[in-house]
Amino acid sequence: MLETTHLRKHLDELSEKMWTLIAFDQTECAALLKSAQYRLQNHQFRQAGLAAQQNVDNSSLQIRNDEIFWLDTKNPDLSVNEKDFLRFLDFLRNEIRNDFRISLSEVECHFAFYEKGHYYQKHRDTTSTNNKRMFSFVLYLNENWQDTDGGHLVGYEEQNILFRVKPELGQMIVFRSDLEHEVMPTLRGRFSLTGWFRK
Repeated sequence: MLETTHLRKHLDELSEKMWTLIAFDQTECAALLKSAQYRLQNHQFRQAGLAAQQNVDNSSLQIRNDEIFWLDTKNPDLSVNEKDFLRFLDFLRNEIRNDFRISLSEVECHFAFYEKGHYYQKHRDTTSTNNKRMFSFVLYLNENWQDTDGGHLVGYEEQNILFRVKPELGQMIVFRSDLEHEVMPTLRGRFSLTGWFRK
């Protein structure tokens, strides 16, 4: 759990810079990585689509080609670590809601896996047809990640780079969902936990 002093810093950064980086417990992340690997090996991941489309088609695959597994609190098969992370997200949602004085009533969350060579082109998580996402988050689950492995998350404000995050174990970024961002092509398998705080 975030200490109060650290939480205040992150909330201030989120307000001032529109994004913040959180250092997450690596032991917990390693356990979450094992859960993700198990689910991938057991064919529980599915091809991701676009929020504006109902079905996955060739046009969506040109924009993104990751695979996902949704974490749903109603799923009785969730591991203890998955449940703990969802509880942490609910705590963080509530703190952001109170600090920004906005309605944040839901959390969406899924594992994401990018095979070697896969990517997600520039996009925003808030669209004209899906405008309820207020803040996005990504927790990275990759051990011994090198800069040369690629797969960085790059955020933009107009044409300027706002952040560039290496997807290494324990890095968690929270940012405004209307910021344009992309996942650069990865040169090795890349795991994360990705989601949104919604109004």
